[in-house]
Amino acid sequence: MEGFLWLLLQMAVLLLAAAVVFFLLGWRWRGQNATRDIQALNARIDADSTEFKTLQDQRDAALANDQMLRTTQLKIEADLQEANDHRRNLERELIRCHDDLKDAKRDAQQRAEDLVSALSQNSTRQQQLEQLQKEIAALRSQTSVISVPSTAPAPEKPKRIRKPSAPTKPAKPAKPAKPAKPAADVQATITRLETNITAQQTLLSALRQEHGDWQKRVSRLREKGNDAAGLGLATKSLQRSEAQVAEAQTRLESLQSQNHTLHHTLEQAASVTADDDLTKIKGIKSVLSAHLHTYGIRTFRQIADWTDADVEAFSEILSFKDRAKRDHWVQQAKDLLAS
Repeated sequence: MEGFLWLLLQMAVLLLAAAVVFFLLGWRWRGQNATRDIQALNARIDADSTEFKTLQDQRDAALANDQMLRTTQLKIEADLQEANDHRRNLERELIRCHDDLKDAKRDAQQRAEDLVSALSQNSTRQQQLEQLQKEIAALRSQTSVISVPSTAPAPEKPKRIRKPSAPTKPAKPAKPAKPAKPAADVQATITRLETNITAQQTLLSALRQEHGDWQKRVSRLREKGNDAAGLGLATKSLQRSEAQVAEAQTRLESLQSQNHTLHHTLEQAASVTADDDLTKIKGIKSVLSAHLHTYGIRTFRQIADWTDADVEAFSEILSFKDRAKRDHWVQQAKDLLAS
């Protein structure tokens, strides 16, 4: 019995030793597999890191390309805006050239009419001169026949017969015809103003439409909020467009004021019965007085009733700048009326 127990004890020790040996062998085998797994995971992590870095490089390149494309787009838009501004400037210059051409044609036509009138007057005067020369020759022949026995100096006296040049003075009725020229000048000025008003209204409409387009673009860029450079350029273009609209509006109002003032003055001139000596106002010389008469300003009362808008309008029409304000024409006219 004791031998059997001893055998069991030895077998238990052997089994325990075998278990320890197998445990150690299994632990070592498991450790080798874990090392291989760790190495595989490290290799995979390295590959993923390399791929991630490659993707990051590609993303950075795509962002740089996108930024370059945006910069190029903004530059193209700025160039396009500059080209549009240049085109509008050319259109305005074309309108001005067209207006200048019309004015030049009217001036040329007026000069041609004046030249024809001058030629006709010259022809009339030439005929009168020839007739006078014939009369003088006849008088001389008569004088020479009567005073043959007399001394030589006597025939010189008949030369005073040149006083009959009075018949030539009737040829100067051209002066009464001059009032037709002021009327033509006023009508030409009114026509020019109306043409300029129409052209300025067209230009103002185009500028307002452009201003509205820039307002919409700025609003869209502000809503997006991801394009600061584009928003800055659009804002500058919007400000420039606002300045152009304001300038065009001011010019249109000035033209309309000139047109209204000129029509009103012509209506007043129709009821004027006696002219005042406008040269009594300091700053108005004879030439400027004639210009004022041309445009219907013929009395002190008319100048005394001028408003600031009227002063500005006639300053533009007659190109005497701020002379009326500087010399206080309105106050001088009122003083002359009161005296």
